[in-house]
Amino acid sequence: MKPVWRNRRNSSDQRGGARRSRGFTLIDVLVLIVLLGVAAGTMTTLFARLGAQSAETMRQRQLLALAQSLLDEVLMMPMTFCDPQDARAGVATRAAVGGSGCASTVDGLGPEPGESRYSAANRFDNVSDYQGFAMPGPGCAGGICDIAGNLLNGAGSALAACSASVAVTPQALPGVAALDADGRPQGLRVAVTLRCPGRADTLLEGVRLRHSPRGV
Repeated sequence: MKPVWRNRRNSSDQRGGARRSRGFTLIDVLVLIVLLGVAAGTMTTLFARLGAQSAETMRQRQLLALAQSLLDEVLMMPMTFCDPQDARAGVATRAAVGGSGCASTVDGLGPEPGESRYSAANRFDNVSDYQGFAMPGPGCAGGICDIAGNLLNGAGSALAACSASVAVTPQALPGVAALDADGRPQGLRVAVTLRCPGRADTLLEGVRLRHSPRGV
């Protein structure tokens, strides 16, 4: 009788092949589906939060840009002893009428009669003219406008229903009193405030100094 030799290696390979071809069970598939669902839900929540934060950051940047542009507009104006339309505005050396001062109109806080931010013929021409200025207001009934009267935050805007105001007050600085010998401001603090429903106020401030005899 011939002896029978078994090929153990081939038998082992066959069993291993059977194990390898087993594939995924139903439980494996269900576990994978659950894990993918949890991961998808987490990513959706994360992206939603990131989107909301991005939109909020954009609104804050828009508010800061509006406030900064209005503050720059005010601070770039002249600061003179007399109203710039006064006959002696270019030569006066004191904030008083007569003598070496103004012909008729010393510059004061607030706009002179008839002046407007939006008037081409009689526009604000001094830092002090912006005291008490507000938007919405005359010339900008709908919200916040640029100097040409164009509405910047109409209906549908992310900044709809926001308002702006400017306060100009005497300000002392190191070595400079708030008022001169005639009792007129020689340093001014300019505060621009933007208010929007449901948000904290945005406040920017700057200082304007009458640094030359005529403050131009």
